[in-house]
Amino acid sequence: MSLPDRSSPQAALPPPTDDVARLVRMVGPEAALALVEARGGTRLYVAQTPEGSEIEKIAGLDAARKLSAQYGRDWLRVPLARPWRILCYRAAGMSYRAIALKACCTDATVWEVLKRHDAVSPQGDLFKAS
Repeated sequence: MSLPDRSSPQAALPPPTDDVARLVRMVGPEAALALVEARGGTRLYVAQTPEGSEIEKIAGLDAARKLSAQYGRDWLRVPLARPWRILCYRAAGMSYRAIALKACCTDATVWEVLKRHDAVSPQGDLFKAS
């Protein structure tokens, strides 16, 4: 998934939260985000041969190769990573409402996650249309 960028073409995603940190270290933040968006909360079979695998279709060949080397012919539990996804979406400039819809949670949950990670805007989305 490609998020809208607020500052530069190569803006970094926020640091991963504990629940998704291992996956991010293994495949990188963009591939990890693609995996949690597509399969978060489920188990995903990791093929021994990464070419043409479901992981390649979701996150790219490089991520599929890395996961195959570690988990080939086994199952990977993909975390929901909702807090990290919320942080990623906010860093991309999405409104609280849009984040809540995309992360399948309430706007109160979005606010709580952002507050916990010191990422709440003082005005929230008071003047921002979604």
